[in-house]
This record gives sequence, structure tokens and C-alpha cells, in this order.
Amino acid sequence: MPTEVFTAEWARACCRALNERANYASVAAGWRDAVVLVMGADRALGIDEDRAVFLDLYEGACRGTRIATPEDRASAPFVLRAEAASWGRVLSGDTDPVSALMRGELRLERGSLMAMAMYAPAAREMLAAASGAGGVFPR
Repeated sequence: MPTEVFTAEWARACCRALNERANYASVAAGWRDAVVLVMGADRALGIDEDRAVFLDLYEGACRGTRIATPEDRASAPFVLRAEAASWGRVLSGDTDPVSALMRGELRLERGSLMAMAMYAPAAREMLAAASGAGGVFPR
């Protein structure tokens, strides 16, 4: 059975995929902050509570990942949140993450939009790696 997105197995696959992307290593060389990605609850899709993953990102590498704890969500320098449908469009490549941020489909709950904009190529690579990690969306 395929792995659902925003689970521990999916997060580990994202981290591996990110570390395999040579372009990410170069465009994220100055990035030194953890990121939490949050998919909002959607009872209609069987997602009874938010799903969140913590990515330990440093100098162009993913040093590890896990299911985000409430403490991670409260303290991570960057927290990105979207509903399942929006994540689906971003991770499939149908929607550019920067455009999604500007339209409010993808929300920066914590962190500097200016810093995120400076590392837009790294954010695109991170989400491309997440897309390449596979995973299915709840239906």
C-alpha cells in the first residue's frame, strides 16, 4: 500500500530525496533553519487532525526529519501550512510554491517572508523533492 503524505515514512523519503538533489545543495547552502510543513485537518478526507512534519535543514542538506511535535510547531523558525488540496497542487507541480504563498493557499505561520523569498529556489527544490518522494493524498 502506498504511503500517505505527511506521515513519518513519507517525511523520511522526502529527506532522502532532498539529499539526492545536487541543485538543492547549492541553492540552499546558506539556509540554517528547520521547517515544519503542516497539512490541515479535513474530516471529509479522513484527516481528523493536522499532520505536520519537521525537517532539520542545514546548509543544503536534510539532517533528519520526524513527525512534528507541538513544541516543534511552536518553536521552528519556519512553519508552512496549507490544506490538503493546496498541498496536492503544490507537490504535483501544478502550483508554484511562491505563487501559492502570495495567494494565501500556502501560509507562512512562522518565519520571515523576506528570508523565504531570498531562498525561493531552495523552497522550490525542497517541494520538488517532496513531490519526488511519492506518497498519496487521502481521498
